[in-house]
Amino acid sequence: MEAIINFPADAGDAENPVEMAPGRRDLYRFLSSAFLETPTSELLAVLCEESFQQALEDWCSPEVLEYFQQLPQAMNSEGVVNAVRQEFTNLFIVPGGQYVAPYESVHRDSRLVEGREVTGLLMGQSAQDVQKWYRLAALELDSNFKELPDHIGLEFHYLAYLCEKEREFGAAGETSKLTRAREMQRDFLKAHVLSWLGKFRDEIRSRAALPLYPAIASLAIEFCQGDLAALEAALGPSSGKPIPDYAT
Repeated sequence: MEAIINFPADAGDAENPVEMAPGRRDLYRFLSSAFLETPTSELLAVLCEESFQQALEDWCSPEVLEYFQQLPQAMNSEGVVNAVRQEFTNLFIVPGGQYVAPYESVHRDSRLVEGREVTGLLMGQSAQDVQKWYRLAALELDSNFKELPDHIGLEFHYLAYLCEKEREFGAAGETSKLTRAREMQRDFLKAHVLSWLGKFRDEIRSRAALPLYPAIASLAIEFCQGDLAALEAALGPSSGKPIPDYAT
């Protein structure tokens, strides 16, 4: 997991918002790895550093800050790295008492099975829709990547990818492509990530025994909400369609 975390300014704060793209990209990369990769001792050390805690004070709401302020004390005990790694497995890998499915379809979709509506199933319409978004951006995944397309970590990876494309298009002066990359970020946040991230965060809060993943999930939704608000302020409101008109 990425152990360097830079807090970006809001997407609409700067006169040239493309300057914000690298910081936003890096935070989305961090969020992606947080839900896809087993946490390392290096990451935990960074999250507990005084400089990181001070940066949070300038950037996060008191609610999110409170979660992260619990980390230094919680992490300052023998065996905590193994405990955090085990909780990652319990929360996101192995179905059990703590398990919180990291898939959009599970939280949003339903389908008819033998004449009755069933929820909580994998590879629903949401998974099919996000695959179309990935193809629209020509996002190619490593052949060794085995997760389903609507995994929260992959959705964050997609946003990081779009931020990087935004940076590239801005540097090359490709204005129309730059605008489309920003529109895709806005619309994907609205239609997919923020349609279920709040529920996902709430389930993590209720099932986690340690403060790490409630802290990261709270940071994720606050950042995504702020990013969407800034993008909509700059570009206009999103339609919220699962697949945008420009994808057809």
